[in-house]
Amino acid sequence: MQQSKVEYPNWFASTAQKNFADLLLRLSDKTDLKFLQLGAFTGDASVWLLNNVLTNEGCHLTDVDTWLGSNEEAHHSMDFNDVELTYDNKLKTYTNVTKFKGKTIDFLRQAPLDYYDFIYIDADHTAIGTLLDAELSWLCLKSGGVLAFDDYEWNDGTGDANRPMPGVNSFLERHKDELFLICKNWQLWVVKK
Repeated sequence: MQQSKVEYPNWFASTAQKNFADLLLRLSDKTDLKFLQLGAFTGDASVWLLNNVLTNEGCHLTDVDTWLGSNEEAHHSMDFNDVELTYDNKLKTYTNVTKFKGKTIDFLRQAPLDYYDFIYIDADHTAIGTLLDAELSWLCLKSGGVLAFDDYEWNDGTGDANRPMPGVNSFLERHKDELFLICKNWQLWVVKK
């Protein structure tokens, strides 16, 4: 397989890895865990999960991404064919990961209900896109499962419609009696009752 010559930012290490370690490592002795990641980019979070949490029998990760990028400024100069190649190279040796190339809504509309132990939302960063991903993911999350939103405090300066926080806040208000908050910083994590 061809190798990328581009060094992409590891946003996972700089903004998310601490929360993953603090909140997910306690699951590393479990079997049959099912994790879903919406938005995989170059696979940094995927590799970390597969090496540190999803290590036992029956554990599986599903990654969903279009690998087309977005309108975000940081994506403008990136070749997303190469981003996808980078992901493929990082994940090629793992047997307990499934790659779904497509829109999150297309995946979530056919995903099993009450199935996942952990869902990580880091795909469409618009308020409405984040809300839609959250609502559809909620149906797929087990009771006791964790739903995590990346980039909760991210702001590109173009208004609330283009950032996750308003969508996340709307989701929290709609489901306030069905969840409890376990983390709120750059990210926001909840547990489904």
